Amino acid sequence: MPDSAESGAARDAHAGEIEQAVAVLYRASKARVKRLVEHLDPDMQTAGYLVLRYVMANEPIRSSDVASALSMDKSAVSRQLAVLRDSDLVEMRSDPDDGRATLVVASAKAHARLDEFRAELTSDYRRVLADWDADEIATFARLLQKFNASR
Repeated sequence: MPDSAESGAARDAHAGEIEQAVAVLYRASKARVKRLVEHLDPDMQTAGYLVLRYVMANEPIRSSDVASALSMDKSAVSRQLAVLRDSDLVEMRSDPDDGRATLVVASAKAHARLDEFRAELTSDYRRVLADWDADEIATFARLLQKFNASR
């Protein structure tokens, strides 16, 4: 059943509120990523962080597969991987199935630093959600996942 004009206007008003709230979340997330990148390596760019996160989620992986998945130029991924390798955040290994190919894996240092940051992030979320009851947290998580899945 279509919305009435009144409920349509209310939905539009709520959509505006959501847009503002998402903008606040985006700015906070962007600042958080900047902090993480600085924690991992002060010289790292955000693109390097994106490459590292993708490698960590899909290791071992070829650099060409990283470039394809992130819609980045192969040379840009190679530059980011060189910085990550120089910072001891990734390692290159021979592909056992193809001696000509190289696989990228995250280093123990990268995993440790990311774990430290995740612990800090968890602590931050605990602080933010301290006054929420368990049902509110569960509802928020469910609705946020639904919102993201709808995109």
